[in-house]
Amino acid sequence: MVDVEFWRAGQGGGIDLTGVEGVHCVRGFGRGSHALVAAASPSLWCVLRGSVEVRGADGAFRVPRRHFLALPAGAAVRALGRDGADWVALALPPPAVAAILRSVGVRRGPGPLLFSSVLPMDRALLRAVAAVARAAGDGQRPAMDILLGSVLQAARDAQAPSRDWVARASGRTEGHRRQTVQRLLSAHSRILNSPFEGSDLDSLAAAARYSKSHFLRSFRDVFGITPHDLVIQTRMELAKDLIANSDLAISEVAASVGYESRFAFARSFKKCVGLTATRFRQDLADAA
Repeated sequence: MVDVEFWRAGQGGGIDLTGVEGVHCVRGFGRGSHALVAAASPSLWCVLRGSVEVRGADGAFRVPRRHFLALPAGAAVRALGRDGADWVALALPPPAVAAILRSVGVRRGPGPLLFSSVLPMDRALLRAVAAVARAAGDGQRPAMDILLGSVLQAARDAQAPSRDWVARASGRTEGHRRQTVQRLLSAHSRILNSPFEGSDLDSLAAAARYSKSHFLRSFRDVFGITPHDLVIQTRMELAKDLIANSDLAISEVAASVGYESRFAFARSFKKCVGLTATRFRQDLADAA
């Protein structure tokens, strides 16, 4: 039987778990709800409503409604709820993970159990997280190892898109390939989380702990895109959001996403989106 400590973080309130050991479940509500998890514990962050910013070694992940994020041990993790946030976080030391998986008859495979990527929660994971949230809310202590095992199983199944990454990764065994994906995801996440800083080739290759040439080849093979193209794609997504949700002029949008030249921005935007930025804004206005 796995012992679980339950905590509650209400609006503006938080929990600091850096000085405690064991398995912990935090239920957070509202803007400003926050939690800090020690570097020694892998963690799983599941957002039911609103959004949560989860900051780890690879920057600040924005986890939106009905999405989840797994982070490995190695760096302290801080999370902050935004408006309307309703979230569940699990701090799971490695020995506890092994015990939980055994309790539900699952043999842990090689390499990382879960990858560090923000992905949608499917119905099975939503149900499993909701069951844990109910247990945290009513103070009951059912067979928590079974409940947590269901969460881990469902999270692994919900990461099905990562199977293609593993299949394309280099390595003699599945464990080696999964380790390769995890290392590359560190650079991938840094681009998504901070596309304006730390996105040069040297720093990205260092984050993945590869030489530059090996990093470039492996990144393109696994994710089907070069780091440079992912930087541009990420900036264009931010530009689309600014065009849709602000009154900034197109030149101001260009500057906001890191372009000194409006013409360079215009070329990149049309290449990525298929429309000029002006046409994109007009189409949004026509559809409103």
